[in-house]
Amino acid sequence: MRPGPPAQTGSIAMLKYTTRRLGLAIFVMIGVIAATFIIGNIVPGDPARLAAGPHAGPEQVAKLRHEYGLDQPLPVQFVRYVTRLVHGDLGRSITSYRPVARDIAEYLPATIELALWAALLTVIMGIPLGVLSAVRRNGAVDLSSRLVALLGVTMPAFWLGLILQVVFFRGLGWLPAGGRIDAFITLPPRLTGFIVFDSVLAGNWAAAASALQHLILPAVTLAFGSVSVVTRMTRATMLEVLREDYVRTARAKGLAARVVIYKHALRNAMVPIITVVGLQVGYLLSGVFYVESIFGYPGLGTYTIRAITSLDFSGILGSTIVVALVYLVINLIADLSYPLFDPRINVQ
Repeated sequence: MRPGPPAQTGSIAMLKYTTRRLGLAIFVMIGVIAATFIIGNIVPGDPARLAAGPHAGPEQVAKLRHEYGLDQPLPVQFVRYVTRLVHGDLGRSITSYRPVARDIAEYLPATIELALWAALLTVIMGIPLGVLSAVRRNGAVDLSSRLVALLGVTMPAFWLGLILQVVFFRGLGWLPAGGRIDAFITLPPRLTGFIVFDSVLAGNWAAAASALQHLILPAVTLAFGSVSVVTRMTRATMLEVLREDYVRTARAKGLAARVVIYKHALRNAMVPIITVVGLQVGYLLSGVFYVESIFGYPGLGTYTIRAITSLDFSGILGSTIVVALVYLVINLIADLSYPLFDPRINVQ
């Protein structure tokens, strides 16, 4: 996208732009699949031996290797995988012995639920804090937010997670240390896989409260770094916009400070902020891998780490493809939302 005159046929231009981006996304996905497949297969180790177990004989290992096609040349394996992938088949896990698509469908909702709450925290905390820092530059709020932002970009997430567990679980006893819901709570019927949402739909408020309690610590851990990045970007962009002539004009006309800041300044500062938020959502999806491990959260990150340690190539590939696809979709949505905040931007 680039600034320019208003599009004469906006809907057609938007359709062409979306089609072009989808085409590029397909090439990106092919590259991700090829790179992950090659790297996964050149890593030393024998997944058939690991899957068969330490007491399996050579014949059993060879049978398992043939069953999963691991005895075929690498190009043949890749062509077969892509052919199955086109038909929606992500292969079969050698650890769960189930289709990978079924495994991902079971684990992915937990990860998306965690990432959504972390993204919500990022937006509702990062943008207002950045605006306040810019409006009250060098004041107490600005200095505090800059200090918090500095901590967020320098403190490792695994360290923050451990500190939160020590303080809020072991010390205060306010929040659970891990898991997705208390063991004694009856789970709601699975409709979407999002426990909070399913619990609300089923009227199971005890399950909803328990699931929310289990989300707080991992969501804060996951979002802390992203809040810092969004706060810094919002502050820097707002400082630049607040120096523009049209903002001075709005103030000279006697408009209320709230109108000047939120209607004139923030709206014109939203394009770079949206870009950063979109990138941070991708970071949140990749960051759930270690956050889920710290908190014992049964999501896609936990599944992928188990697949990596077991050399379960189908599981690794399936998880990578799904995360890459979600990341591309989120960034496409962010790109398409630019004209909503800045009408000067068209897609031609």
